[in-house]
Amino acid sequence: MKKYILYSLFIAQALQSSCNSFLEVDSPKTEVAAESAFSDAKTAEATVGGLYSSMNNYNNQFASGLMSIVLSSLADEYNSAFTTYDEYKANNLSPATSYLDRLWSQPYSYINHSNKIIEGLETSALSAAVKAQLSAEARFTRVFNYFYLSNLFNKVPLITDTKDLDANNQKGPAPKEELYGFMIADLNKAVADISDTYQGNERTRPNKKAVEALLARIYLYHSEWANAEAMADKVIADKRYELSQDLNSVFLKTSKEAIWQLQTVNISTAGVNTWEGFSIVPTVTTGRSYYQVYDATLARYESNDLRKVNWLKPYTVSDKTLYMPYKYKLRTGTPVTEYNTVLRLAEQYLIRAEARLNQNKLQAALADINEIRKRAGLAALPQHMAKAEIALALEKERQLELLGEWGHRWFDLVRTNRAVPVLSKIKADFTVSDQKIPISTSILLTNTHLEQND
Repeated sequence: MKKYILYSLFIAQALQSSCNSFLEVDSPKTEVAAESAFSDAKTAEATVGGLYSSMNNYNNQFASGLMSIVLSSLADEYNSAFTTYDEYKANNLSPATSYLDRLWSQPYSYINHSNKIIEGLETSALSAAVKAQLSAEARFTRVFNYFYLSNLFNKVPLITDTKDLDANNQKGPAPKEELYGFMIADLNKAVADISDTYQGNERTRPNKKAVEALLARIYLYHSEWANAEAMADKVIADKRYELSQDLNSVFLKTSKEAIWQLQTVNISTAGVNTWEGFSIVPTVTTGRSYYQVYDATLARYESNDLRKVNWLKPYTVSDKTLYMPYKYKLRTGTPVTEYNTVLRLAEQYLIRAEARLNQNKLQAALADINEIRKRAGLAALPQHMAKAEIALALEKERQLELLGEWGHRWFDLVRTNRAVPVLSKIKADFTVSDQKIPISTSILLTNTHLEQND
């Protein structure tokens, strides 16, 4: 997949510092001319592949570990000993807090890249089938990034073309309802156009089920319970995917649970499997990690939960036993065996459980929760539970199953109005205003029409 970089129109990770405009990205020296990017199917596919490569080719960027680290710290999952994350751990964010500019600028650079691809394909002479497939992939990736932007910053500009960069850089925020309407419509178009077959032998390019999996999540967040259930149904029914009974195989590149993964492109460091593993796993087996799971979260594991045994690892500091996240086992190693898993089947069971619960299908919701618990080595929940009890059980299963993955826990607490009652018990002075993530000062300076989150 390294070859895709040669054809990438925009390398998002160039945004390690803020640009003059949040959509502006320096062109890489290896960039092909725009008119050549869609001259034939092979070059066009490589251009789209460059989009995925750019999302995962440097450490501690938006899509390569940073999201998981900062949102885990904001919530109650795990935090870092590095002082640059202290404001996240203390929920004391300001517009000057480190990394906030990346959480905004980098997704927009991927959106701009996606827009370029969609426009380039529209005017190309490629076959209708190739154009439909690649455009659908770009729409999927565009929505994926908008999903995170809208849930991080609430109201953000909706930019769907590259025709007027100056105008786009001065766009005001779109209402959240407009953003969700756009995301749902864009994914439904992608579902109609994209192949159900993976492009290649791995799951690093999205197929129809990846689009449906993301659509299920977005329907859930938009409280469209029946649609969320129906989309999750489609993914769960596909026999290509299964809950891996060996928890240590879930995050391998060969995982049958994976729906969509990102392959790390090792530009700067040889042997990296995933950037999260590179950041969290110590350099030596007996060494300490600089990341630790919150005590309150450790206390939630039942005594025989296989997720604690397999997905957390103890280490000792000053005679105290701490636990680090250990879903990704390798700091470095060749050949590469782990990929960054973005969408996986377990989430679809949890989505369907929540959608069913909100339609008062209590037994069906319990059945899905119990599938996840069974894989974790836990007993099934009793059938007589009340709806409120099931909701709390589901919250716990989402927390422990998806721990440290892509900000799920933080978004769950915020969207269900559970952040204050949960986090105020373990974090001093946590209030409703701490749920809002500010826009970086450097970003506000590029666009006078943006509105700061209070």
